[in-house]
This record gives sequence, structure tokens and C-alpha cells, in this order.
Amino acid sequence: MRAAASRRHNLALGISFILIGTVFIALTDALGKWLTASYPIMQIAFVRSIFGITLIAVFAIATGCTGQLRTRQPGWHLFRGVLSVAAMIGLFYGLKHIPLAEFIAIVFSAPFFIALLSPRFLSEHVSRRSWIAIALGFVGILLVAHPAPGHFHIAHLTTLSVTALIAILVVSARYLSTSETPLALNFYMYPLNIIVPTGWAIRDWVPPTATDWLLLFAIGLTSTLAVACGLQAMRHARPATIAPLDYTRLVWITLLGYFIWGEWPGAITWIGILVIVTAGIYVVTHGRTIPQLEVEASERMG
Repeated sequence: MRAAASRRHNLALGISFILIGTVFIALTDALGKWLTASYPIMQIAFVRSIFGITLIAVFAIATGCTGQLRTRQPGWHLFRGVLSVAAMIGLFYGLKHIPLAEFIAIVFSAPFFIALLSPRFLSEHVSRRSWIAIALGFVGILLVAHPAPGHFHIAHLTTLSVTALIAILVVSARYLSTSETPLALNFYMYPLNIIVPTGWAIRDWVPPTATDWLLLFAIGLTSTLAVACGLQAMRHARPATIAPLDYTRLVWITLLGYFIWGEWPGAITWIGILVIVTAGIYVVTHGRTIPQLEVEASERMG
């Protein structure tokens, strides 16, 4: 009886953490979209990365975990850093140019790319039904980004490409997990995210207002808290059990998009979102692939 009660308690904690995490991720996306309206993407990426690496460093020092930053794979971290630079800049570009609900629906395609990569790089089997779900998921993406005049933007394709990069980051993190800590895997993505945008950020620098400095700090804080919530959720419950709850983020994103920017998905977009979510939930609960929750917990925006 005590063991059963403990399992229920752990599941409740896991559900609580993942639901709170979806709020933080939704806020991160909304803050990113808000800031890209006033500031260059490179400047936002530069400042965001400085805040991000500072928060991780402070956490490591405060918790006595600095030893977890040691690495035996500098080459891999360099490779992941290059991918991370492209992913972060692409994410902000997508947030700037397409509605939030469409943006997040495309990002939800990450499990499909991970499933495509897993058999080759992780020797993980993907069932025939999962392949069907993956194919349907990409049909859903076509519906969300339907190339109709006045709707399709190159940012739709950019966001899809970024999602593929995120999938590679997650698969590589899974591959390196036997020798590298989650702290190191996240920390070493930041140096290049600071170095690469520096020239553009300085050249095109727009002095932030006092309020916007707070928002720039907030985007680093909310994304870091989202990672923490994701990791805690996986400590207390099986990822496959709670991963579908990550799709509740679409609710917060849609509401934020509507009340702040007046964005509301059209009928075709809603059909595409439904197809992506349904197929994604099937892949993360029935396929032997890294679930969407691990995408968010490990790689999303650092």
C-alpha cells in the first residue's frame, strides 16, 4: 500500500512539474516573439545566451556541481554548439514572422525527426504503426504551413529546419549521456551562441529600455525554469506517461497569441495541428523513441 501511494505521489509530482513547465515554455516563446518586434534577432540571441550561461554557472556553483561541467568530448560539444547557434537564431526568426500556434505546432514535429534518426544512430526500433504516425505528422505540418498565397512564409520552412536541428541535438545528447552530464550538455551549447552573434549584435545594437532588460532576463529565466521542470518531471514519472501533457502548451500558446497579437488559427491550420498532436502523442507513447518531453527538457533554447 505504501509503495502504491508513493508511486501515485510521484506521478502527481511529475504531472505538476510538466504542466508548470509548459507554462514557462509558452512564456519563453511569447517573450521571444514580443522582443523580436523591437530588437534584432542577433542581439536577442546574444543577450539571451549570456543570461542563460550565467544562470547555469550560478546554479552549478550554488549547488556544488561544478565538477559536472568537466567534459571528455570537446569535439562533440563544438558540433552541438554550431547546431545550437543555427537553432536559436532560426527559432527567433520563426517567432518573429509566423503566428505562435503555427510555430509551436511545427516545433511539435521534433519526435518525428527523432524517430527518423533513432534507428541509424541509436539502434532503436521504430514500429510500422509509428512510421505511419510519422507520415501523418508530416501531412499535418503541410496543412499548418499550407503554401497558399498570403499565408506561407519562409519562416515556416526555417522553423521546420530548426526542429530537425533540435532532433539532432537530442539524439546526440542521448548518445553522449553515458559520458556527459545534462549540465555539461546544456552549458557547452552557450559559448558559440555568445561568440557568433557578437559582431552583428554590436553593429545593430538597439539600447533596451529598463523594462525590456527585464524581459530579456525573463526569457533566460523562463527557459531555464522550463528545463528544470522537465528534468524534475522525469525524475518523478515515466517520460512516456507524462510526455503527452506537454501538448497542453498549445493551449497557453494559442491564448497568448490571441490576446496579445490577435492571432487565431484558421480551419486548415486547426486540422493540421490536430493531426500533428495526435500523431505526436502516438509516437511518444508507443514508439521506442526519445519523447517530446526530453526534447524540451534537454535542448529547447538552451
